[in-house]
Amino acid sequence: MSLSEALKSFGTTTLGNVTKYSLFNGQSQLFDQDLFLNAQQKFRFVALIDDIPTAYISQIDRPSYTVDTQEHILLDHVVRYPIRIKWDPISFTIKEIYGGKTVGSVGSNLMAKLLANSYYYPDNVSTSQDLGILTSIINPINNAREAAFGTKNLSKQNLNGALGLLKIVSLKPDGSIFETWTIYNGMITSVKFSNNSYSEEGLTDVTVTVNYDWAKLQLGST
Repeated sequence: MSLSEALKSFGTTTLGNVTKYSLFNGQSQLFDQDLFLNAQQKFRFVALIDDIPTAYISQIDRPSYTVDTQEHILLDHVVRYPIRIKWDPISFTIKEIYGGKTVGSVGSNLMAKLLANSYYYPDNVSTSQDLGILTSIINPINNAREAAFGTKNLSKQNLNGALGLLKIVSLKPDGSIFETWTIYNGMITSVKFSNNSYSEEGLTDVTVTVNYDWAKLQLGST
């Protein structure tokens, strides 16, 4: 078989031809000429995150997954079986720009996401105020804390609410939407502020890591 014939026959079986997937469209049809006309460029994106202007976000990972496997020994051979799909953490970088007309900053917004739901500074605890009500309630520690600082438990629900909406949108050159990744049950698990240095003139930034349960990809406009 010649190379041209092999290329024509290669990949003709799509998901749409498999009985199990016949209800779906199967794989998207791709063309060789798209390589020269429609290659996707990294900088054409916007990241939609509650309370963070999209222009401040200079870099963001697209979701990825890993298939966990387990090894078994059969007749002295190692065979691997899939166990589960695990979505990998994503990170994004936000350039730090302080508010001009109003007092505000990227760092304060990120800290507010944590402080609003899941955390309070230890030096904000007023023990003299709280001790007086500890004997009159069923769960004194939690109730005293919630009375003084609101419902600030380190729970998944609170961290999900603190992050809010997270979508990653890739754009075509004409500005229309190429693809949209929607992150489900995301929560911020790491915030790292860049260092200050007399020897550099670049903008400071914040690197944020998000863990999530799964992500969904949609092509075209949402």
